[in-house]
Amino acid sequence: MVTASDFKIIKQIKHPEATLSLWENGVVYVYYHDYTVLDVELQLKMADSFNEITNKKRSLFIFDAGDGVTITKEARDNALKLEDSTPILASAVIAPNLAYRIIANFFLKVQKPKGQYQVVADVNAAIEWFKKINLIS
Repeated sequence: MVTASDFKIIKQIKHPEATLSLWENGVVYVYYHDYTVLDVELQLKMADSFNEITNKKRSLFIFDAGDGVTITKEARDNALKLEDSTPILASAVIAPNLAYRIIANFFLKVQKPKGQYQVVADVNAAIEWFKKINLIS
């Protein structure tokens, strides 16, 4: 099974709330640290970091989170507004258990992101999904 530590990091941005890693295969892995509250202010900071780490090039993103990470209602509502200003080509959101998958899939149905979006169990499933939709070899 593939894990995040299996990929060579070629660029990294660290914030108190999250770490962004650009892997040698071009995928950006975003890990939100334990008990981070994703509000609009952090969301805007992260959008800037997404553009910085990719040099504004459309890229594949894997989103992962530690324990107790939450997103405010305002940030959820703002997410769709930010889509056009970020370099996210496709997003794989890691939801390691059934409860997280239910929440993530509900968000997908309610918010209806413009880009390709998939809820997956782990990094391996994210990479397999990117391959399945022909975005990575």
